[in-house]
Amino acid sequence: MAARTWKLLLSLVLVGALLAFASWEVVLARKAGRLAEAPRPEVEVPPAEPQEALTDLGAVLVPEDTPPERAKAYDWRVDGMEPARQQLAYGLGEAVERGLEQAHRDYSVRLRYRAMGPERFTYVAPPGCGTDMRCIYAELMRSNAEPVRVLGERFATSIRERDLDAAQATELILGFVRRIRYELPGDEPFGIVPPGLVPAQDRGDCDSKAVLALMLLRQVGVDAVMLYSDALAHAAIGVGLPGTGTRIPFGGRGYQYVELTAEGWPLGMIPPQYDKPQLWRVLPLPDAPG
Repeated sequence: MAARTWKLLLSLVLVGALLAFASWEVVLARKAGRLAEAPRPEVEVPPAEPQEALTDLGAVLVPEDTPPERAKAYDWRVDGMEPARQQLAYGLGEAVERGLEQAHRDYSVRLRYRAMGPERFTYVAPPGCGTDMRCIYAELMRSNAEPVRVLGERFATSIRERDLDAAQATELILGFVRRIRYELPGDEPFGIVPPGLVPAQDRGDCDSKAVLALMLLRQVGVDAVMLYSDALAHAAIGVGLPGTGTRIPFGGRGYQYVELTAEGWPLGMIPPQYDKPQLWRVLPLPDAPG
């Protein structure tokens, strides 16, 4: 009888250990994606006139024979730049767009992604990934590297031709990303739109736009990092440029906070609801391949 009781207790202990290990593997995460209300300027900026001088960065089509009608057109302003008005169009071929969507879904299957409601989901994190989104962001940077690289090259060419400094290059790219329509990605795995699809579909929330901005800035040589707060359910980026405002320390440097969900946010200005620097962290992410 004693031997049977001992074996029963041992079985219960082993079952408990297996359950505990399984629950450790499954990561519960909240989707980052609240829209920050842009600060109101003291003087209203009048809308751009059709005849106003502008810099047209042209149309970026991936591949090059993509029908122009698939491209989304963007028009934004960069204060202090002459001319201030900028234009660019970006579009993906149907097969490329489907491929990026499928790769995103396939990755979610490999990680056993499961939606649990409007802003909650679970997935099994790969070894060494911990409980944050760094591995998802890194995978999206890898799988979307080529279409984003082509877009980034257009920015890099314009920056070289106009001899823009790092601060101007940063504002040029941030203005473009902020112009993209804010939208919570309802049915997207992990609650994020892949960066190559963000400008192609003119939609994305905070981390969707942040990953795109991070890739573009790094491509043109700007020191940028991914900022993430699970507690605040928000994501942004930081740039290693001189200036004032909120800075997040990382690797012996301070990175200016950059809000991407809406237009009108100066570098270093953080929305009041997110002004809790102790709740922010930098996610170390590799550069995109190529």
